[in-house]
Formats: sequence, structure tokens, C-alpha cells
Amino acid sequence: MFKNILLATDGSRLCNESVKAAIALAKSCGSKLVGLSVAGNLRALSIPEVSVGTDVQQSDEAGRAKAMASVAMISEMAREQGVPCTVQVTQGGRPYEEIMRVAEREHCDAIFMASKARSSLGRMLLGSQTQKVLARSKLPVLVFR
Repeated sequence: MFKNILLATDGSRLCNESVKAAIALAKSCGSKLVGLSVAGNLRALSIPEVSVGTDVQQSDEAGRAKAMASVAMISEMAREQGVPCTVQVTQGGRPYEEIMRVAEREHCDAIFMASKARSSLGRMLLGSQTQKVLARSKLPVLVFR
């Protein structure tokens, strides 16, 4: 079915739960996984007010450390299940763009992501990276809830 699945995570509890499901899917299909976490980058955002009162460098470093821990977990769990897996951490202000860019670069044929249930207002105000990938991706997107 799928030969190369991109597994995107932000390190949240729901994303961590989705890792098990993605690994099980990859194992059942004989697929390879590409684990990805996109570390936030406050400098990349075009809203100057976001960084008011925030140590931008410290925030970016904390985001990168969280992303590294997330992909390390994916790598370890995939190894334990015998699923071939590579992992990457990228940095950007628009995670959905990074997810699609890495999926294309790594020749993935599907994207696996978790989605938090948010109210319509929450989606409107905060946006949803999963929703943005769903709307823009040319690849099948598997959503874990």
C-alpha cells in the first residue's frame, strides 16, 4: 500500500500516541517511516508582537530540544518494532510547509499526523497544521484522532 510514510509530530501527548499507530501501520504494510518534528522559529513569524518579552533564542532552543526528543522516541519505537525509520528535525514558522517539503524531498507516498479536536473558533484563531496539510497536500494524509 504505502512504501514510505512521513510521520509528523509536535511532541504533544496525542502525537506521541499516534506514533504507535503509525509504526503499526508501517509494519503491516512493510513501509519505511520518516519521522519529522518541526521546531518552532519565532524569528520566522511575521508578527513582531509575538517576540515581545520573549527570549527568542531561548524559546527556539527549547523548541528544538523538544523536537529532538520527539524524533528520538519515534526512532527508538520503530527500531523496537523492526520498522525501518529515519528521523529529521527542521525549523520553521510554518510547520505545514515543512511537513510537505520534507514529504516531497523524501519521496513519501503518505503523511501521517495527529489532529486535536478544536472548536471552530479555536481552529480559526490558532489554525491547525493538520488542516493546512489536508487542504494543500497532493499526498494522502492519514489523520489520527
